[in-house]
Formats: sequence, C-alpha cells, structure tokens
Amino acid sequence: MSGPAFSEEMAAYFAELSRKKDECYEIAGKARAMGYDPFTEVEVPQAEDLASRVEKLLADYHVEGVAEDIRRLTAEHGNREVVALMVAKEMAKRPAESTEKALDRAVRVGLAVLTEGILVAPLEGIADTKIGRNSDGTNYVDLVFAGPIRAAGGTGQAMSVLIADVVRTELGIGKYIPTEGEIARFDEEIPLYKQCQHLQYTPTSEEIDLIVRNCPVCVDGEGTEQMEISGFRDLPRIETNRVRGGACLVIAEGMCQKASKLKKHVDKLEMTGWEFIGKFLDAHKTEKKDDKDPNAPKTVEPKEKYLMDIVAGRPIFGHPCKVGGFRLRYGRARTSGLASLAYSVGAMYIMDEFMAIGTQLKIERPGKASVVTPCDELEGPTVLLRNGDLVYCGTVAEAKAVRDQVAEIVDNGEILIPFGEFCENNHTLVPCGYPIEWHELEIKEKGDLPDDWRDPTYARAKEMSAQMGVPLHPKFNLFWSDYPLDRIVALREHILATGSYDGTNLSVAREPVSKRMLEDLCALHRVDGDRVVIDAKYSEPMLDCLGIRHDGNVLSAGPALEGASTLEAVSKAAGYEVRARAMTRVGTRMGRPEKAKEREMTPKVHSLFPVGKDADAGKEMNSAIVAARAVPSRNGGKPVINVEVGNRLCRTCGRYTFRNWCRECGTHTEYVPKKNEFGNLGPAEMGICLEDEFKAALEKVGERQPAELKCLDTLISKTKACEAIEKGILRQRNGVSCFKDGTIRFDMTDIPLTHFKPREIGLTIEKAHELGYVHDWNGDPLTDPEQICELKVQDIIPAKDCGDYLVRVAAYLDDELEKFYHLPRYYNVRNRFDLIGHITFGLAPHTSGGILCRIIGYADVRGCYGHPFFHAAKRRNCDGDEDCVILAMDGLLNFSKTFLPDRRGGLMDAPLVLTTRLDPNEIDKEAHNVDCLRHYPIELYRAAMEMKEPKELEKMMDLIAGRIGTPDQYEHMGFTHDTRDISEGPKYSAYTTLETMMDKMDAQLMLGKKIRAVDEQDVASRVLNKHFLPDMIGNLRSFSTQTVRCTKCGEKYRRIPLAGKCTRCGNALTLTVHEASVKKYLEISKKIGEKYGLDEYTKERVEILEMSMDSVFNNDKVRKCKLSDFFRCQTLGPKYERTKPSTWVSSAFLKSLDMILPTFFADETWVCSDAIWYATFA
Repeated sequence: MSGPAFSEEMAAYFAELSRKKDECYEIAGKARAMGYDPFTEVEVPQAEDLASRVEKLLADYHVEGVAEDIRRLTAEHGNREVVALMVAKEMAKRPAESTEKALDRAVRVGLAVLTEGILVAPLEGIADTKIGRNSDGTNYVDLVFAGPIRAAGGTGQAMSVLIADVVRTELGIGKYIPTEGEIARFDEEIPLYKQCQHLQYTPTSEEIDLIVRNCPVCVDGEGTEQMEISGFRDLPRIETNRVRGGACLVIAEGMCQKASKLKKHVDKLEMTGWEFIGKFLDAHKTEKKDDKDPNAPKTVEPKEKYLMDIVAGRPIFGHPCKVGGFRLRYGRARTSGLASLAYSVGAMYIMDEFMAIGTQLKIERPGKASVVTPCDELEGPTVLLRNGDLVYCGTVAEAKAVRDQVAEIVDNGEILIPFGEFCENNHTLVPCGYPIEWHELEIKEKGDLPDDWRDPTYARAKEMSAQMGVPLHPKFNLFWSDYPLDRIVALREHILATGSYDGTNLSVAREPVSKRMLEDLCALHRVDGDRVVIDAKYSEPMLDCLGIRHDGNVLSAGPALEGASTLEAVSKAAGYEVRARAMTRVGTRMGRPEKAKEREMTPKVHSLFPVGKDADAGKEMNSAIVAARAVPSRNGGKPVINVEVGNRLCRTCGRYTFRNWCRECGTHTEYVPKKNEFGNLGPAEMGICLEDEFKAALEKVGERQPAELKCLDTLISKTKACEAIEKGILRQRNGVSCFKDGTIRFDMTDIPLTHFKPREIGLTIEKAHELGYVHDWNGDPLTDPEQICELKVQDIIPAKDCGDYLVRVAAYLDDELEKFYHLPRYYNVRNRFDLIGHITFGLAPHTSGGILCRIIGYADVRGCYGHPFFHAAKRRNCDGDEDCVILAMDGLLNFSKTFLPDRRGGLMDAPLVLTTRLDPNEIDKEAHNVDCLRHYPIELYRAAMEMKEPKELEKMMDLIAGRIGTPDQYEHMGFTHDTRDISEGPKYSAYTTLETMMDKMDAQLMLGKKIRAVDEQDVASRVLNKHFLPDMIGNLRSFSTQTVRCTKCGEKYRRIPLAGKCTRCGNALTLTVHEASVKKYLEISKKIGEKYGLDEYTKERVEILEMSMDSVFNNDKVRKCKLSDFFRCQTLGPKYERTKPSTWVSSAFLKSLDMILPTFFADETWVCSDAIWYATFA
C-alpha cells in the first residue's frame, strides 16, 4: 500500500523533516555505539504509519510481518475497526507455543490497530489472556484487564471483547458460562469502582446482569483499587477480592456505552451469541420513546452537567442558557476546532482575567470543555460602570480602560463555535443570533453586495432593508427577543412621557425600571445628572422599533406594539424585519488553568542513579557521600553504599559491575540477571563507592564538583539499570532536570492552529522561506510578515517560556555530546530563535508513541499551538489537555526503556515508538470533524433555526473527513473569523496569580456577583457542597485513619511504634494529616453561608461538620490543667486567715506541688473531669 496522498510541496516538507530526523538518528547512533548507555543502539524505533507502529510496539510478542497484513487489510476494508477484527483473526492462525499464546497475541494486535499503535493499552491494558474451565467441563476465554485499558477509550474497551470472541471462535474455544456469584459480584463492584474513580456511565443492575450473563467472553481484571467487595468474595475463578477497575471500565464505559457500535460489527460479521446487545439497545430505545413527546416543539433546554464538580476559586461565567451569558455564533477561527473555541479578547480582561489563552472552560454545549482562544472579530462584553454608564468593550484597550470601574457585566459577548463541534458531539444544531455573515448571505441572495453594506449608517441600513427586503443590519440590533412585550411597552410609555430627541441622541428621565430595561437591551448610554442619554448608534433605531415618531425634538406615538412576540411587534412598528441579536446562550465555567512549565520529578532529579536510603542523604550525591563515610566499611575504609542495581558483565575482562561500560577497558557491559534468594532471576545488591564514582564522573566530563546533585534513593525499573552520573552532572550545570525515562520535557496546554502570521510568532520572511513557507493561504508569494500562512501539519509554535527552557536543554545536549561522547556539538544555540527549524517529539501522557514535529516560532502564551492533526495524532483534543515536547536529540540519546518503572502503567508516557510522518487517516477521528470552509452557507443558519441534526449538512460543510485520501487532506484549509494576534489576551489566569485559596474564592464570588448571567448564591452553595464539604469530610476521615511519618528518613508507619519513635533511625514521628488541613475551609464556609444567605440545610451541614471536628480535636469532657486546678483555693499574703469553711493555702505551697508531683508522673498528662475536686487541710 502506498503512503497517504499529498502534493509536491508537502512531499518536499516531509522530505525535509525526514532529513533532519535522519541527521539526529545518525549522530545519536554514533554516540550510543560507544557503549555508555544500557544499549548500544537508539531505543526509539521509527515508524511511518500505523502498521509499522503496531509491529514495533508489539515486537516482544513475535508479530513479525504483521505490518504488511495490516496494510493489505486496510486497502481491502478501509474501516479500522473491521481491520482490527480481521487481522486478529489472521493472527490466531499463526503458529504459536500454545493456544493461550496465540489467543493473547491476536487480541493484543487487534487492540493495537484500534488504538493506532501509540497507546499502551495493548501492552498493559490487557494484563493476561487465559483459557479457563466452565462447570460443564468446556473451556472459555478469560480476558484479564488492567487499569491502563482506560486509555483505549470506550470503543477500544468494547471492541477488545469482540476481538477476543472472534479469535475464540477461530481457535475453537468454548463460550463463557458465568456463575450467579460472578454475575452478582459485578453488581456490587461497578458502583464501588465509581466511588474510587470517575465513571462516565453507571449501568443498572439489570443491564449488568444482561451483559455479564450473556457475554461469550469472560471479562475479568486484576485488582486495581484498595477497596474490596463485601459480598461474593473468594470466588474460585476470580483471583482477587479487590475492585477490578479494568473489568468495571470495560463493562460500563465499553460494552454498555458502545453497544450500538458493537451491534454494527456483530451484524456485519453475522456473529452468533451477541443477540443480547440488541436487547440492551431495544430497552434503551423504549426508555427514550417514553421520555419524549414526538409532537412537542423543539426547544433549547438548559444543561447543568458542566456545573458538576465545581471547584473553589474557578468562577462560573454563565449559568445554563441564562440571559447575559456567552452568545452562540457559528464559525471557526484560526485557533478553533478539535474542541477549542474562540472568545472575544475584551471578555478575557473583563472577566477579571480568569480567562487566559489556554485556560480550560467547561461548557454547556455542544461538548464538555474547551480551551480559551482569542478572536477580535467577535462582539465583546457590555458592562455597567459604577457611575451608571453602559459601555461596550470590543477591544483590549476598551476593556482595560474600564475594568476597574465595572459594577455589572450585563452581557458576556459572543462565543464562536465551529459547525464541526456539533458534528463531533452529535449535538442538534441550535439557533444563533443574527451575525453580519448571515446578513451578508441574505443580501447576496437578493443581489450584489453594496459597497457600504458592512458598516452603513442607520439611514442607509433602513434603505437597504426596504429596497432589498432583508432584515435590519445587525449593527443596530438590540436584545428585543430576550424580554416580554409588556416590559417593552412600559419602556415605550416612559420614553413618550419623558424623552427628547435632538436628532442625534435620545434622552430620557432616569428612572430605575426603565434604566434597567435599557441595560437589559444593551442600548449603550451615559448618565447625565437625572437624564439617561442613549448612544447615537441606538437612539433612532430604538425610536423606530418602539413605534415612536420624532419630528424635530417632539416625540409622538406611532404604530402600536402588537404581535405574537416581541420581535414581531418591534418589526411591525419599525416597518422592517428585526432579527434576534441572541438566540442561544452557552453556560460556561472555568476548569483547569493554562500551563507551560518544565516537567520535573518530585523531588527534582538530575541523574537516574541510586545513592541509597540513608536518612541524612536526602537523595543528594554530596550528602550521600558524607553519610557513607560515617558508616564503617570493609572495603579498605572506602565509604560504600549497598543498593540493588542491574548486574552487568564485561565480556572483555570478565568483571561484574553496575555501569553500562567497564571503566577498566572501556567495553560495553551486558545485563546478566542474578538469581536471588527466592530463585528468581533479576538485579543484585551491590556495593558502590559513591565518592570514587563521583570523582571519576567529574574527571571524565572535566567539571568541578557541584554544590548539589539530586539523584534517586533506589531504582524502580525491572533491571535496575543505572544512568551515567556524568549526564546528571551536565544537567545540573545547565539548570535542567530529567524525567523517569532519562529525557527532559516541557509541558504545555494543547491549542489548535491552522493558520498563522509570521509576525505573530517571531518568524522573519527569510526564515519562513527557508522552512518552506513561500506563499500565503491565498497562494500569493509571501513577502509581508502580516500575510496569513497555512500551518503545516507537523510544525508547532510553543510558548516563549518553552523556547527559553529548550535553549538550556540544547546546551546540556551539546555538552553531553562534546564532553561525554566526545562528538561535535550539534545545536550551538544562543537564544530560542536559534532553535527554529529544529525537530522535537510531541508526547501525550497516556500514550507510548511520540510524534515528530518541528519548531517554527513562538507565541507569548502558556500553551503550544499545533495543527489539529498533530494533537489528534497524540490521541488528544484541545479541551484542556496538556502534553510535552522533547528535543529530538535528547529523546534519541538519553531515553531508555530500562529506566521505566516496573509497575502497571510504567510504559505509559514514554516514546516507545516515533511516528515520523503524520497520516490524517491514522489519527484520532475527532480531527476529521474540523471544517475547512471560508464562509458558512446560509443553509446552516436556517437549519440551526429549525434545530436540525448536523449530519444533514455534513456534505456541504467541507469537513476533513470528506478530504481523506486526497492531497487536500493536508492543505487548503479555510477559516471564517480572523484575529489580529493569536497571543492577544491575558497570559496568566488570575487563578494562577492569586496566592491563597481565600483570595481565589473571594475573587470567584465577586466576579459571580458582577455577571448578570450568574447566580452568586448558587455559586456559593455549589462550592460548599461540591468542594469544601466533601474535602473537609474526606480529610476528617483521613485524619482518623492516617499513617505517621519520620521527619528524618521519611519512613511511614500505619500504627505508632511502641517505642514512640522511628524504629529505623530513632527520630521523632509526625502526623501525615494535621488538624489545620482538616479545618482549612471551615471558617470560610461559615462566612460564605452567612454572607450569601444559603439555605438552612447547607448551613446545618457546616454546623454538624464543625461539631464532628470539635469532637475529634476538642474534648469537652477532658481538658489539660495544672495541679492547682484540683484545688478550690485562694492565695493569701504571708499570714493566713480562715474566712470561710474551706481551707485556704498559699501560692508557694501549690507551686511546690506543681514542681514535685510531675517528677513522679513524668509521662502522665494531668487531667480533671467536669466534677470539681475539693481539698481541705487540717
């Protein structure tokens, strides 16, 4: 099968990427061949397509030649899910050591095809594939899932079971016959799993029974959670009583949620034994039919789901469908698509800068979340100032000028949502307001566009409406449709009674009700004493729409306001059609803040080298050497530490060592597992003289001893391979640190971009030409930095902060090549712009495959701009996800699989394979729903008004899906709305700049109070019920079940040792959960309850929780006291007088008792109960 279709220009682009990649591989190969690393070859294999990735990812499972099979089946069938089933079926026929091995290999290959060969699910999501026995003696397939199967998504989870059944049939294995106990266990287990982890869908008991009882394959799992089931324990065929997270995910999010997809393939392949899926779907269809009245008119219903799990300090910008929230506008900006949406730049500043570029917003519709990106063609917010003026903030300058004077945000402005988002989420199209692009299309239907159509005067707008029969220009629209006719009539009467018009501005008497109505309509105005002066832009349109005639300064009643709706009434009065300025409001709230930061382990690590667990070392090389000196040694007095490391053999001189090369002869060493006391082969404990190793490493790279070198206490990989200390020394010298696999990373929020201006990203015209950007998106020669260019699919524009950090990484890599490998320096960069044109890897945390990419510039944002295809190739979208970039040379030189943790999920977030050329047909299908039009057709707006399904318009909307397989899949994309600068907007969200939670919470509630679309009382209530109360209740529970920790060596104890101190180092112990952390939100919760008048139930919950805390931390029955508290006495002078029946004693006597008695009861705490003790003396 030939590669994907592309033009000559794209062929040249891919060839240049390949040249740069080969250059890096060649240099890294020479360095690796010297033998200073665990292996003598580069450990990141290249793959140019999905088939190659699958073969290389599963290389340990003897799948040689499967790449050609996948390519052949793809050419025959096309559909990836069908290809996965077919290739699994073919793999089952291949010779294998046993039937179990053949079954396991076939299922993993099928799942790898489904997950595009970059997810770790085929390796670690399936823990095991076994053949078990039913009670009747027949055999069955036992598919054991693990936690990482989550990364495969619902489709991958469900299809893996179907794949297993196809392979089962091919191998002649019987069906699974569950016991009643195995069925009932899932009924308890799935709800328990939901308590531990997030679950998108929780099936009912009946659904669980239907799926588990009838599934021909046993869906099993290893224990992933600490929680155990209480019923149906110790079942013979289930190995654990712990909650099996992988199995729960496959049943709930896989087979239940993706039942329709399963049925499609079952029907196509005519598979038997899956009839239960049809029953499951029929039951759901019946429920939906019962819930919906087919004759009911279509309406846009509020959705509150996005308000769930609200977090303190992250504001709500609009309640569901509430007037004043963000107004829907259809279109795609340069930074939109793949879940990303665009907002007015002015709104970002008016929202107290909580909305920065890259900030995640949870949204009401059409999807779940998006990142914030700028678009200055959208309408901005309208705000009420403290002096009573109502002003519009369309630009950054306008917003900054008034943001400190804002009393209320009357309207949030517009949100730009691409058509493709409705397709991707299968969401019904909803009505939008009347934007200028719709107005343009209606004029075009009537004839040619007049020269002044875009920005006419009001007189000219009326003339065009009358002559062409089109609605009034959107420039003069007000929010008539939001309010009932009686309020509009009341405003008309007030204007007739108190108004005056001077030919430019309408002025009315200032009166609260009418003033509020003017604000609600967003009729811009200023307050002048006791008069309200309406902006000239809206004065005459308002008079016409209210049916008020004006003759000079005299106002008189014209046509009455009558009609079935407010819009109909004002249209009749005005004599032309008035469209709604807003139809659908989209509720939003803040999610995660934006991110652009270097990836560091906790604590920071310079070298993946073990220095032991000595209490005084703190994982630091110099401290570890000092600590080792203090310990007597049998090795000639040299300070030695004993750590578990990989046992390696030098074949030349026969010495065993932990190093990757022999310091005696320079030969590369080989890992030789050693038999331990249990008879298992693996690493060995070895004595290491840290001082000698450190000195030798410093000498090799010619560096002085650093003040600090952070290392590991122990190695956690399977073979315990050590990284060369020299690398850590050079990292410390350049101010960088490494990750678990030896690479250096920079994390950034994913933001899509399809077009850029060279000026925006610091790219000169000469450098742009050098990178292959020789023309703009219209095909004209690129000569001006303001021209718009189409971004190539594997080019990225990271944050400036990333560029500055990568300069230090490049300096480290050059030092490494020169001083450690004795090769020429490669990067030789002085600033971030010198890195333009260099290649990097893009890698998402839940994947195991990197994507080759190239830096072409930088943006002043906290995120990484990349093509939607690039993000989708990482199995990501742009709804707030964050990924990392790794300089290519770093990944090739320093990554080793032998450094990865030996635990479930340890292979995730590692470049086990590198995709060198991006194929749009092999990326996440969400990117296929990005639309490419420059102008949306009028049919879209009309379909939206009728609330049609997006599938009805797919063919005319030029989605990427329709271009797959053609050269245009890579090029000639369009967008509908431009912006001046993709970096224009706040860089940091206020959430990240405010220091304390109190500050964040205050800012959240203050902003909620200003936004008319937000109910601040509801915000306060949700924060208490969804964040503060669960947090305090959880912390209180944790306090009572906590461990204690040694303050010196970090050892933890489930119970306090009898000695009362650390049994390892003798140091003091401390709590791991403290009273302050339990009570941290208590006072603010009480204040919020009172200040915002929350309901009694919520306030009582806070009170009850406070009582619970008091019962733990404050004992009202027992209190600390002094010995003197036992006596009811009064101190007298030198002479004692008996004035009352009780005995009076001197203070000196009491003080002496306080000093003497505690010496006999040194370990006792003096306490007294509520009963009062009396003491009398003769």
